[in-house]
Order: sequence, then structure tokens, then C-alpha cells
Amino acid sequence: MNKNLLFVLLFLTALIIVSSINADVPKDYSPVSTSASVQTGFLQTNNLNVAVSSDGIISYDRYTFTTGTAGLIWPVSTNQRLTMDYAAGLWIGAKVGPSRELRTAASLHASHYSPGNIPVIGQVPPTSVCSDPRLKLYLVSLDDPNLFNGGVRNKVAGNRTYSILYDSWAAWPVDLGAPYIEVNGIPGYQPELNGDRPGIWHTTARPNELMFSVYMDYTNCTGGLHTSAISLPGGTLPLGVEVQQLTFSFSDSPYRDMYFSKWRIINKSSLSWDSVYIALVDDGDIGNGEDDAAGCDTTRDLGYIYNFDNNDVDYGASPPALGYRILQSPMRFTGNNQDTAKLPYGNYTGYKLTGMSAYNVFVSTGGSCLGDPNNAAAAYNFLKGKDGCGNTMINWAREHPTTYKYSGIAFQQLGWYDSSAGDKRQILSCGPFSMNSGNEQYIVSGVIAGRSSSNLTSLSAMIDNSNQAKLFYNNSFGGTPIGITQTSTEVPVRFSLEQNYPNPFNPATTIRFSVMPNVKAQMSKVELTVYDALGRSVAMLVNDRLAAGTYSYEWNAANFPSGIYFYELKTEGFTKTKKMVMIK
Repeated sequence: MNKNLLFVLLFLTALIIVSSINADVPKDYSPVSTSASVQTGFLQTNNLNVAVSSDGIISYDRYTFTTGTAGLIWPVSTNQRLTMDYAAGLWIGAKVGPSRELRTAASLHASHYSPGNIPVIGQVPPTSVCSDPRLKLYLVSLDDPNLFNGGVRNKVAGNRTYSILYDSWAAWPVDLGAPYIEVNGIPGYQPELNGDRPGIWHTTARPNELMFSVYMDYTNCTGGLHTSAISLPGGTLPLGVEVQQLTFSFSDSPYRDMYFSKWRIINKSSLSWDSVYIALVDDGDIGNGEDDAAGCDTTRDLGYIYNFDNNDVDYGASPPALGYRILQSPMRFTGNNQDTAKLPYGNYTGYKLTGMSAYNVFVSTGGSCLGDPNNAAAAYNFLKGKDGCGNTMINWAREHPTTYKYSGIAFQQLGWYDSSAGDKRQILSCGPFSMNSGNEQYIVSGVIAGRSSSNLTSLSAMIDNSNQAKLFYNNSFGGTPIGITQTSTEVPVRFSLEQNYPNPFNPATTIRFSVMPNVKAQMSKVELTVYDALGRSVAMLVNDRLAAGTYSYEWNAANFPSGIYFYELKTEGFTKTKKMVMIK
């Protein structure tokens, strides 16, 4: 099935109306789309221009042309519009509630997600959520002081001009979940050029540009069955998932050929999910997408698309390669003190990172077992690392079962690699794990381009670039980790709050506390707050779900006056307050 036929089928079932303009005439971009509540914006800081929509679809440009088309332009400096990614999205599958009913939510060329949040756990959002103009796509610049209050900048990508409208820092929707960096020491978000600013969860990193959106799978604020279409596996009730998404990029070398996304995925239903899988699904097309190959690197949690031969109709000789690397995967609760999920902003005892647990490929001509899934059962099989019919994959080079397709060393043509050209879709899956009502998971990915002297050396160059992306993530994207340090792997038998040390202090002191196991929720909601002598909250140090363990937090009070302060630890069924003194 070619791309034109695929689009026609998707258009008939899509839940949004796409703005239409003349495909031959450049169209200035505005993030206030005329298409219902779904908006498409463009992120362009470096060599990439990527389309991002507010319903969970990435790299699919549904605004600039009369029909949706590939939405990742690379490189932007060429006089021809060259693209390497047709569309990407987020798939979630889980067994829900006591009956373990299979439910899925998906986005790729179309989406089950609608812009909006889920205000009340266990309830379908009111229709006012889906008509709220604040539930939109937000874009801010963090490196141009002249855009502090918002504004417009013209940017050229592939010989086409995009007039990009930036939001003001003041409009950053903190109340909808958008993270910010606390700089001035005053509780709450007070944006200033040298003060509080939009940010990324868990780090003080400052990307050049940053996008935020929130969406959920109660399509159009209804609780009906999800639509089914090719590459849109539905037919189930909604999960009740809320997704908060950041997309960001940096202009510094060596990060000019990549962008990053971070998803905060929250179970906003009243039911528990088990056997959960979350996947990045990508329809990568290197120029002309009919002559591509796919594969994965299991040691790097990396999936990739590259040109099958050394010539592409659009890119010409030595075409580039595209990679999706999972930089942070979900955590699975094990309860084993020997297991630790190590993240740049903290360690979590009793948990393991799932990593990329499966990699699969489906093709437009693959039929019911190998083709684009259009139902939940087939999609869930792909998520688990099987084919769409549930058959176990066999690594024919090593003759053993596997959940990783084409896991050989493709750029050296060794092991099991893709040996046929075609239009390939790749799925990078993480799981299984469980999520109770109110639980959340984070996923971070890097999307990376690479080009060298041939199609295979381009793949090798992309892998090298992906190593730079992983190192950058490990170093908190160049910022300081925002979080707390777990100081002991021994599981406490009770909650506790210790006296800060030193006390009195100037200007920094360390606060230690312990969190006991909470098997039902797996993580406990923990708040650590500082109050002044009048009882006013002056700093929220911790507001997160934490695994059982002993933690320390270093509070730097350089921006606060001398005096008496109180710090309070609050969690389920436990509250404790202690006094400390700062003397300057």
C-alpha cells in the first residue's frame, strides 16, 4: 500500500480537520490553527525543522500543505525541501482493572488523543476542556531576550519561510503541568529574564526553544470506543491517560542534528493498569520512503531508518540516516533491594528501568501479521515484541527467539539485518510494568540525524551522534539535576525526618528523611516544604512520588534573610516539622 492510499484511508477516519492551503505557495505559520482545537507548530533551533501537533503527533506536517506530509526537514539550509521522517507518535497498551481488559491509545498519522487534561481522576473531562483555548501548543524561546514577552520570528527551512509565533514566558501554563525553573526562591512561578523561567522536568537545563502540550485519550472529551484505522489501532475504551509533552532543541554543537522529547504519562483513571507497554512509533522516510531499511541497536536502546542503497531520489548519493534513541525508559517496580533505577536526578531502589524491551517493524505490504495494525490486539502483540498475529520472532542469524527485529550490525552488514527495501515503520517498546491510579512514568527520547560518505557510513555517523545525545542526557542536558539524592538502599521501616545539618547554617544545609514502602502505590507522594517564622511557605523542596529509601536534600538559602525557619515532611499518614536557623 503506497503513501497516497494510506493517507486517503486515514483522512476518512481522522478526528481532526486540517487547514488547507495551496501546496505550491509558502504559508506563514501561526500556532493558532483554524482546525478545531488541534494545532501544529514548528521547532527550528538548529539544522532541523520538526512539526509538532497538540494531539501527540510529531514530524507530520498537517498545516503547510493541502494534505499531510513528512514533517521533519533536514537539513534546513538546502534550497530543496528534504525530509527524513513522515510521522511519529506514542502508543500505550495495558490490561485494565480486575478483568484485565485490553485497552490502547495511539497516535501516528491520526490520533486518539485530544488536547486537554483530565481534571478529576476517574472522570471523563467535561466538554469545556476540549474547547478551552488555553489547552493549546505552547512555544517559548529561552535564548532571545526580545521574545520574553512573545513575538514573531521568520525562519527558512528547505527554501520555505515560516513565521513562527512565540508565547510569552508569563503564558507558560504551570497550572496545566508545564515545568519551570525556580530561581528567585519565592514559591510559585514569577517569570523574569534572570529569574524563574520555563524549564524541563528534573534539570535546570536551558534549551534554546521549548514546546509544551497536554493531551488525553478521551477523544473530544467523550468516553466512547477509540477509532480504528490503518496505523491507528483502536476499538477499545479509553485508558484514561493524560500525557504532558515537552519537545526541545539546542543550537550548540554537537546537538545541531537532533531534538529531544520528554513525556510525563499519568494514569488518570480510577483503575489499575498492568502489563503496560509504552512505545515510540515512527514512520521514517529518508527522502523517498519506498527504498528504506530498518533496524535496532539493543545496547543503545536505539531504532533507526536508513536508505537501503546508496542513492535516494530526493537526497541523492550518500543519503542520511535517522535514529530514535530512548534516553530514559519507564521504571518497573521489583521490590528487590538489589535493584536500582539510576537516573541523572536520583536513584530509585527497588526499581529497574525497562529499557527498550522490544523493537519491531511493520510494512505497508505486510498483511495482517506484518502490516500496519488497525486493531488493539495486533498492536499489543507488536508492543510485546511479537508480530501482529502473536507469533514469536526468530533471529534467523542466531536461530533463537527474540523480541528485537533486525538487531544485527547493519552498517557492517553483520548478523540479522534488513535485507529488503521498502516503506518501513518502526516501533520501540518499553515494558511490561504496572501503573496504579495516579501513578506516572517519564520517557525521554532523542531524534538524531547523521550523514556521511555512504548510506551505511551515514548510519554509523548517526549512531555516533546518538552517543552524544545519551551523554548529554546523562549530564542533565547541560544543567544541574533537580531532585534529591538517595543515600541508602536499605528500605526503612517507618517515615522519619532528621534534624538538618549544619544548624545553624549559612547559606546551605542538608535535610535527611526516610520513606517507608508503599506496596499498593509503589511510590509515596512526598512533600518537603520550608516555612518562615510567620508560617508562610517560602520554598517547596520536594513535591514528587518517591520509592522507599533514605534521601537527602541540600537547601541553599542564599536568597533568604537570616532567621528561624521550619521544614515539614508530609506524606500519606505522616507529617513531621522541625526548626532550623540561618545566620548570615
